[in-house]
This record gives sequence, structure tokens and C-alpha cells, in this order.
Amino acid sequence: MKELIDLTSDLIRFRSTADRPDEIRRCIDFIAAYLDKHDIGFKRFEYEGVPSIAALPRDKEAEILLLTHIDVVAGDPEQFEPFEREGRLYGRGSIDDKYAAALSLLLLKNHVERRRAKGGDQSALPFGILITGDEEVGGFKGAKKALAEISARFCIAIDGGCVERIITKEKGMLVLRLTAKGRAAHGAYLWKGENAIEKLIDDAVKIRSLFTDNAEGHWHKTCNLGIISGGVAHNQVPDRAEAVFNIRYTENDDVDGLIAEVRGLVESEVAVEIKEPVFTGGTTKYLELLRRASPESLVSFTHGASDARFLSEYGIDGVVWGANGDESAHGPDEHLNVADGAKLYKYLDAFLSTVEENKEVRED
Repeated sequence: MKELIDLTSDLIRFRSTADRPDEIRRCIDFIAAYLDKHDIGFKRFEYEGVPSIAALPRDKEAEILLLTHIDVVAGDPEQFEPFEREGRLYGRGSIDDKYAAALSLLLLKNHVERRRAKGGDQSALPFGILITGDEEVGGFKGAKKALAEISARFCIAIDGGCVERIITKEKGMLVLRLTAKGRAAHGAYLWKGENAIEKLIDDAVKIRSLFTDNAEGHWHKTCNLGIISGGVAHNQVPDRAEAVFNIRYTENDDVDGLIAEVRGLVESEVAVEIKEPVFTGGTTKYLELLRRASPESLVSFTHGASDARFLSEYGIDGVVWGANGDESAHGPDEHLNVADGAKLYKYLDAFLSTVEENKEVRED
């Protein structure tokens, strides 16, 4: 537990936000130095300035892959000074996702040391790790690019959550930008203009009518109007207005059909800014072994999105799993429940040891 706290704290001190690429690189350098210190082989990736690092048992190949990230959202300066209190480790990235990077490094180091004690080496391990630098801004230059270079049969994306829930489904994400155009005029002479904001509001109401589902657990498509802008003066009829909608959808939804339906319903121009797939982890022997190693954990789903969504693109089965931080990620009191992190380590250690010993699974 002390190792996990100390290494996580070291990682938290790096202000590795998207607007500080040098700090992201320094954090990756720190991880490389850690791996060097323990004589563990690794490979660095970089795409358009975003670094990632992988330590695999064989060149670009691992049976099991542990996927984490070290980039974080912005925070106040004091959030990058970690501290412990009442069984919690506080700091930016403590639960999202620097504890997970630290945990994966510790698992790798300890398993390599065990293999060496038996006369083996890193190449005998059934697993490797991948740590990326841009998950918080989409993962397109980190996980998406690095996974294209790696062969794996099963991936565990370790992130915040809770030990009791192994996530095998995450909703897909669709971001639409609507642009309404009108005609400018003086605010005292409305009839001479055409109000773009009012047109946009009418369109927003129409879009809202497409999202009336209310299933148990909310496993249905949802829509959030997250940004709306328009107008330059209170006494001028605005000639342009924009709104951005964040839509989450399930495997039961036809996302292309939904886009077509929105376009047919509104007057505004509709631009697709992001269209990311639903994550479905598949059902494999690895999942069954994981559940045996963590008997209190149930298979579940979540409404958010993570880098796990890239796995299907590369034919990799997987899950999203993590320790508990009381849903504090990105907040002012972000923290890791340390005992929960230690429990996650224990279960992952047992799972990886079982895979290593279970030749029937490895040769299947």
C-alpha cells in the first residue's frame, strides 16, 4: 500500500494537462526512468507531440494488456501537491488516472521480480502495460495510435470506478454542432430581422423530442445541450447562433439514422464533430478468470466513454475496471480510497498469476 501511495503521489506532482505538453513528457520520462531502474524493457511511442509508453513481454505483443493514462484535467496548483487523510489520497489525477498508472507499474515490477527469482525474465510474463498521454482529450493520438502497434488478446483499461463493477459496455458518443442563421436588425424593429437564437431554440426543442426514453438504469440514448452562443448586443437581432449537443447512445441505437433524423427535423445546419462507437468488451475466458479472482465484482455498464472504445477497432476483447474515488474525478476533492486501490491490486495480481499458470487459457 505504501508503494502505491508513494508512486501515485510522485505522478500527481506532474501537472500533466493537455495545455502543458512538456509536463506530460516529463511524466513519461519519469516512468521510463522507473522502468530503467528495475531493468524492465519498454518502448516509447509519440504521435503529433503526444507521448505514450509500453512495457511488453515481447516486441509489440502481450497476451494481457493493462491500459492507463497520465494526462489529467486542469486543477488549482495545490491539487498537484498530494496528501493523505483518513484513508484517502487526494490530488489531481489521484483517481483519474495516476493511481492506475502506478498500480500497473507496480504489478509489472513485482511480476518481473518473481519471474527472475524463478530463473525467468520479462518475456515469460503473460501481460504488459500501456500508459498514454491524451485520454482526457479523446485519446486519438495516444491509445488509438499506440494500440495499432500492439497485439493483445485481452485488455483491462484501469480507470476510476469501483472494484465491485467490471465494465463491459460503455455508451457511444455523438457531438453535433447546430448553426442557425438569421438576419440582423435593430432590436426595436424586430420585423426587419430574423432572430437566429429563436430559430436555434425551436430546433433544440425539436431535438429534445427524440430523447424521451426512460428505461431502468438509463441504458438508452441521451442528449445534453452543453454549449449555446449567439448575439453581440441586447438591442440587435442576432443573425447567427450555435449550439453543441453531446449525445450518448447504446448498441440498440442507429446512430447514422439518428443523425439523418435530426437533419430532417431542424432548420439549422448540422455538423458532426465527434462520432465515437459503443464499447462492448466481448465474452472470453479471461473475463471469467477475472471474475473468479474478484468474487465480489459484477459485470456492469457505464454511461461515460474511455479509451476502451478503441479496442474493438483492433479486435481486442476487454473491460474497464477501477478503484473507488467516491465519484470525485475532476472535482476539487479528487481522491483515491487507498484500501480500494490495494484491493484492486490484489485481485489483478491474482488474475494475472492465474493466467500465467493456466496453459489451457493461454493456448486456446
